[in-house]
Amino acid sequence: MERFGWDSKNDAFVFRMNGDIPVHVSWTFAIPAILPFLHEWSRRPQTALTHTVIFAVLLFLSVFLHELAHVWAARRRGIGTQRIDLYLFGGIAWFKPGMASPYGWAWIAFAGPLLNIVLAAGFAAAYYLFARPLLPVEPAGLFSSPPPRPDTLLAWTCWFGALVNAVLAILNLLPAYPLDGGAIARHLLAPRFGADTAVRIVGFCGVLLSILRFAVIVPAATAGILLWIPPSFRPNWRAFRAAGNKKPAPQHPA
Repeated sequence: MERFGWDSKNDAFVFRMNGDIPVHVSWTFAIPAILPFLHEWSRRPQTALTHTVIFAVLLFLSVFLHELAHVWAARRRGIGTQRIDLYLFGGIAWFKPGMASPYGWAWIAFAGPLLNIVLAAGFAAAYYLFARPLLPVEPAGLFSSPPPRPDTLLAWTCWFGALVNAVLAILNLLPAYPLDGGAIARHLLAPRFGADTAVRIVGFCGVLLSILRFAVIVPAATAGILLWIPPSFRPNWRAFRAAGNKKPAPQHPA
């Protein structure tokens, strides 16, 4: 079986990890890597290209390692992985049928955001220990505007690495579907309130969050920055309305 290849049916690049776990990388995964710098291409195309490449690499590593953390946590509980998908809205780890307690599944879901927290801390430490001393001017802070000068590319990379992983961790811990936070909340609430009620509670939180997210999307679009942030309205509305009783295979999007 080939280790690398192109899946023409799904328009995705496929490679296999140790343990024969296929990883499908959809071409749509490139879209969120390009969108943040569209406004920069018309003014500084060379800088925009550099920023886009660095951001794409950081995003891929952050999401891929996030999914590997889910895989590792599941394997520790004897649960295998069918495949990993990376696509427009992040990533999903699809698990084989297996048994775990609600707290076990909650831990599997939490492993991904936890990995992003560790990576964010690592990039932040690298910024302050290695990159910041090289800056000609003292920046206002870690999450101020990234250094634009070519000789501060290391600082820009560390800054963005910390930011990307911090955002991934925060977004994925939101109690909504199909985020990790929704899975964590559902598994922790189910023993106390029952599975159906737990699903509806998370769905209700997701509906509210899906509406509130436009408070970020609209101002960003006005400023010329196109982005998409979760959660989506439809899956949470369906969960709140308890539409469909078939439970999907365990999955943990990034």
